[in-house]
Amino acid sequence: LLELMENGSGCLNGSGAADSAEKAQQQQQCPAVQLSERNREAVRVIGQYLRELGLARSAEALVLEAGCPLESGAAAQFRSSVLLGDWDGAEASLASLRRALWRESSWSEIAFRLAEQRYLELLESGAHIAALCVLRGKLTPLQFSPDRLHRLSGLIMCSGPEELRQLSGWSGAAGGTRQALLDSVEQFFPPSVMLPPKRLSVLLDQAVRAQVSRCRHHNTSLSPDQLTLLADHSCQAAASVPSVCSQVLDAHQDEVHVCQFSPNGRFLATGGRDCVAIVWLVEAAANPPGAPRVRHHLTLRIGEERGGVAWLAWSPDSRLLLACAAEEATEVIVWEAETGDCIKKLKHRDEDSLTTAAWLPDSNHFVVGGNRGHFYLCSVDVGFEKAWDFIRVVALATRREDDGGTAVLAADTFARIRRYRFDTMQDETLFREDGPVMSMSISQDETLLAVCVASAGVHLWDLRLRVCRRRLHGLTHGAYLLHASIGGPNQDFVASGSHDARVCVWHHGCQAGDGAQQHLLPDKLSGHGGLVSCVSWNPRHHGMLASASDDCTVRIWLPASLAAAALAASADGTGPGGAGFSSNGCCSST
Repeated sequence: LLELMENGSGCLNGSGAADSAEKAQQQQQCPAVQLSERNREAVRVIGQYLRELGLARSAEALVLEAGCPLESGAAAQFRSSVLLGDWDGAEASLASLRRALWRESSWSEIAFRLAEQRYLELLESGAHIAALCVLRGKLTPLQFSPDRLHRLSGLIMCSGPEELRQLSGWSGAAGGTRQALLDSVEQFFPPSVMLPPKRLSVLLDQAVRAQVSRCRHHNTSLSPDQLTLLADHSCQAAASVPSVCSQVLDAHQDEVHVCQFSPNGRFLATGGRDCVAIVWLVEAAANPPGAPRVRHHLTLRIGEERGGVAWLAWSPDSRLLLACAAEEATEVIVWEAETGDCIKKLKHRDEDSLTTAAWLPDSNHFVVGGNRGHFYLCSVDVGFEKAWDFIRVVALATRREDDGGTAVLAADTFARIRRYRFDTMQDETLFREDGPVMSMSISQDETLLAVCVASAGVHLWDLRLRVCRRRLHGLTHGAYLLHASIGGPNQDFVASGSHDARVCVWHHGCQAGDGAQQHLLPDKLSGHGGLVSCVSWNPRHHGMLASASDDCTVRIWLPASLAAAALAASADGTGPGGAGFSSNGCCSST
């Protein structure tokens, strides 16, 4: 093809449709090549792609030299008639293609779509009498879709083209609707007759997605069409996945049991046995750009009589922080994160044990519960509102439903994950786990649920299908609670604490090796000196991970490239929390 372009061959330079004598001469200059069936298919797909790009003469030259037409003669005539608006010719070509359809019953639908386009174009041009003839003589006899026909008949009363396009949702004859019509009817024909639309684009997209699915460290929001086709896709771990500790936060005086990033990624809350919750501010350094660091914001005290912080939950608007104390505590506390003001203290019964909580989407209501059978719906405005008795709750999450309501997902002491609706007081069991549930975490898009199961690892559930998508193994179990977290721009990563003082990170979407493999082994991050009880992905800085440990510290993990730059900025005092920051005892770099 390049040689033809360089030589200025008539195969490329002809204007309009060449007559038969010129084509015969061109065929002598460009003799057909003997191609295998696979190569003939490739030529057709490439020719279609060139034509879609507007390179019609290049597509014609390719087809001529290969001796391989893109589609049958009747299909080519049908395409040409539709694009030119020759509707009688399109109907005649369709009649000759009728026997080539996948299903005979599809003919009436194609004929209806052709007549519909013809009818709308006539209305757009103001030819109402001709449009009425098409409505009565073409569309009505087909009896394809009475509702659709009724809507079309109402359009004849439109006062002009603008109202027609607005009411019909049709962009007009000049708006690419003819090509869209062709794309919609190509599905009814075998590929040997008419290629599916954008076939090469689809194949390229599938190839890139397959490579991405095998990339163990893919942690980017780039879509497949933004990735290069010139080399196989492979992400470098150093540039995408948290692997290096960039900060050690040592403000706590005892074991740290929980860490949670706020939904906007701006705050990190940590809590543990020292009976304080610390709010940290996440800042992205200007130099180097995109290297986030945290600094101490404020310390919130819950009182030593409560036995420490058992759980922390951020409101969806990232404004309020809710704290549940240890097992014997009977109240929960809500703070305003920016100022540290105590907004609400809730206590219902002296025998309550409220150790877990989750917010509803309105950032006012929340649910709290514990394993003594107390399960409440509360609000910041009112306090306790509703109760579900005798429900021994281990962990809570919330999820929006299709009807606009909110479902509460509760893991109970019977290893069940159950769905509760406080607005209708309905409940059901979604699924049952293999063993006692320790904790659970829901993805940002609310489609995945990571459940930590005692002695069984982390199970990743698809909430739409109610099936276990992955069983993630490799962490070390013990008698203490572990919390997992789902993260990454595409929610493809799961991280969890472990009793061996390491952080486990899985790419649950990775199909590397055996594509049917259900038991994926994690990458492990070392550095802590004690059990890692909780981890949290930053929902905005997708390469940022926090981990809380019994060694009284919280560690911040970044990709190696960002971590090195952040450490350098901290050393010379140019980054957030740089020179002088570690002197307050809250943070040191490692």
